[in-house]
Amino acid sequence: MSESERRIGDYGTLRLRLRTAEMLGLPASVCGVRNCRRTRSCLLVFTHNRLPLCYTMLTEHERKAHDEFFDFAASVYEAAQSGHFGNLYRLLIDKPPEYHQAVTEIVCNALPPGHRAHGGLDAIDRLRAGQAPAAWSWKTRFRR
Repeated sequence: MSESERRIGDYGTLRLRLRTAEMLGLPASVCGVRNCRRTRSCLLVFTHNRLPLCYTMLTEHERKAHDEFFDFAASVYEAAQSGHFGNLYRLLIDKPPEYHQAVTEIVCNALPPGHRAHGGLDAIDRLRAGQAPAAWSWKTRFRR
């Protein structure tokens, strides 16, 4: 278990691993479970190491690429949970732009519904697309 996985916790690590595998298309392409291939989502996870079954079917080179992508998604997830969106934006800018949309989508799907980081990730996506961020107010942030 890496240091970022310890800081994120079991629930966050599991959700991130599942969403990363689904974003990379692993359930549809390499998974041996028929229902995973049909639904294109991970339905079988090893509980002792929080890895989807399709991860175990990857070659060494594919695992290395998956782990690099997962580590980046974990660092974005951790920054999003902390609420420091300036750090989150700097973290995303350091990587190539091809990663941005996929990683923000993985993190948005891995975060619990209604989490405060959804607004920050949406604002970063809008900035990346060249649009102005949505208007911010206390009412929209805290749903009052």
